[in-house]
Amino acid sequence: MNVLLTNTSYLHLGASSGVWHAPRTVRINYGMAGRVLTTGHTVTRRTPAGDRTDPPAGRPAGSMICAPVRGTRDTVIGVIMVEFDLVLTDLRDWESALTRIGVLLGARIHQLGGPSEPSPPQWLLSHTLNIATANDLTELAKRFCRAAVDLSGLRCAVTLIRRADDLVGGAPPLAVLADHCGSGSRRLVDAIGALPPESLSKLMDAAARQQAAYSRGEVGVADTDGFEPLADVGVRTLVTATLPVNTRHPDFDAVTLIMDELAVQPLPDTAVILELLMINAVASYERMSTQHTLQTLADSDPLTGLRHRRPLARQLASSAPSSTAVLAMDIDNFKAINDTWGHDAGDRALTEVADAIRLALREGDEVFRVGGDEFVAVLNVAGRDEAVQVAERLAAAVADGGRTISVGVTLRRPEDVETTLRRADEELYAAKRAKDHLGRGRPLSARRAG
Repeated sequence: MNVLLTNTSYLHLGASSGVWHAPRTVRINYGMAGRVLTTGHTVTRRTPAGDRTDPPAGRPAGSMICAPVRGTRDTVIGVIMVEFDLVLTDLRDWESALTRIGVLLGARIHQLGGPSEPSPPQWLLSHTLNIATANDLTELAKRFCRAAVDLSGLRCAVTLIRRADDLVGGAPPLAVLADHCGSGSRRLVDAIGALPPESLSKLMDAAARQQAAYSRGEVGVADTDGFEPLADVGVRTLVTATLPVNTRHPDFDAVTLIMDELAVQPLPDTAVILELLMINAVASYERMSTQHTLQTLADSDPLTGLRHRRPLARQLASSAPSSTAVLAMDIDNFKAINDTWGHDAGDRALTEVADAIRLALREGDEVFRVGGDEFVAVLNVAGRDEAVQVAERLAAAVADGGRTISVGVTLRRPEDVETTLRRADEELYAAKRAKDHLGRGRPLSARRAG
């Protein structure tokens, strides 16, 4: 049996008995424990192999029960887990008993002062790692706001961003990129979001001038120069986290305002810690941007700028068979263009056709270059007739530029991606044969396929 209690983004082992191996920590979204924390309900597995990455050798995969440890106001502060060597057919009595134990254990923990709080180094390291694993700028800003509230002890945080291309021509428009409230109402956050762009811009400028700074919160002392809009909406304590001058990002300015309606005395090093965390957040953003750029280059054709077969396969794999059409296309007589006029002329033909198809597509549809002079478009359609109409429009757009293409049209079925692409190719070759039979010069021969 294990008892694990929440501690930032992890469950930490509080007690264990009769186990061969007890995990010191697990992530709060891991396996059965994660489901219990999310739902607040006891979870039972008669064969828990799906929740074990490496079950102990020589032991049978028995039954497993995980129940919530409840704190005050029915919050879940941890889990209690019991594992059996044998597969039990009836676990109802065990479920009921363990659920009740979780309630009693949570009540006793509350009487003793609640779960132990993580130390400041734990908080800092946990949030540093959390920020480093963000997937986009907005998520990164949200995680930074959460870290700022946890580390400062203040009520809420708001991150403002001002992009470099917004800095020309008068008052720059700003974005409230993210926010987080630790407790109480969102009144301050909503009040900041309602301020006009000019006021937000002045707040950013004031924060940038002062760099890492915090208000002292003494009663009767209110030096609010530059931060009057915050004082007007009820902010009585403020910590600002900005980018230091030597680490300013060329594309944007960012400022996080950490606020409280109470006049309190933050620790003197709070602003410096948050400034260092801000530097870490910018470094994480740089890594994220580099990774995105490299992924874009890996997924794109350098000549036409279109994405290629790998992202095409991903898109088709996630598409709905009932409303997806696939158009396979190639340029008529492309080999003759290369043989007669050279590869530069062939490259020009490819870019001209790619641009014509791309411009003629509807919003939400996409064309990919899959090799040589072959292109594939993925469409959202109501049926075959709509797909053929789009194919005719694409062929006409290419013909306006002096080229012709052949198009094969097929609808997505519940099948693997390669089968769909193979059927689209077959329709393309059939369209080319029909065009050869009827004579060249027609801009399109599009076949319908189920």
